Amino acid sequence: MSQTAPAGWQLPPAEESGKAAVVRTGPSGLVLGRSARGAQVAIRLFRPQGTRILLDLPAYATWLVAFRAMCLGAHLSVISEDHRGWRGLAKVVGEAGGTIDLLRRAENLPAQGRPYRPSLVIDDAESFDGIQAPMGAWQAMATITSTSSSSAVHALRNCDLALIGQTSGKSVDHLRRAYLLSPQHTALFDDLGSAVVLAMPRRAVRVEFPPTQTEYELLFA
Repeated sequence: MSQTAPAGWQLPPAEESGKAAVVRTGPSGLVLGRSARGAQVAIRLFRPQGTRILLDLPAYATWLVAFRAMCLGAHLSVISEDHRGWRGLAKVVGEAGGTIDLLRRAENLPAQGRPYRPSLVIDDAESFDGIQAPMGAWQAMATITSTSSSSAVHALRNCDLALIGQTSGKSVDHLRRAYLLSPQHTALFDDLGSAVVLAMPRRAVRVEFPPTQTEYELLFA
């Protein structure tokens, strides 16, 4: 696979900015984008106790999460039976000075990360259960799954947070039940476009999540 995004991906336009920064880290971790009020929204993906996150995103947005984690110093471990969808990202990560392992089974995974060298494990495999897998300090376990599946409520309840970029009526109902979201919260999932919703128990925020101009050129051009 080439460095560019796979054919068929529907990408939003790059963020308009006069700055050339690859990623903004903010005061508290990985910055996703801006809320409807214009405030930057960040997640503490790497913590002493580990973080479990569910991803239901378009493929390009999953790449963005992984790339921004790498920019924070994280080592990436991707577990997938099919590496074709990840080789382009791996090429960019290597050229940018980061490290990534493409694995088919949960072997040789880091037991934990370190404060300045955290670990992000991405579960994109049928044979691995990132929802139940053990984690170490300064490590995040990101499981790619559909929130419309019959097991979504259980999966969501076992995750600290979820990042959602594509929904159906069934998936919104699963999020409502799992995280006890109000009607005001569930309305945030309507017509997402290039936005994503960061959801956790009794809380949700909608965030515009386009790539920066530099990310667009590195990952998708």
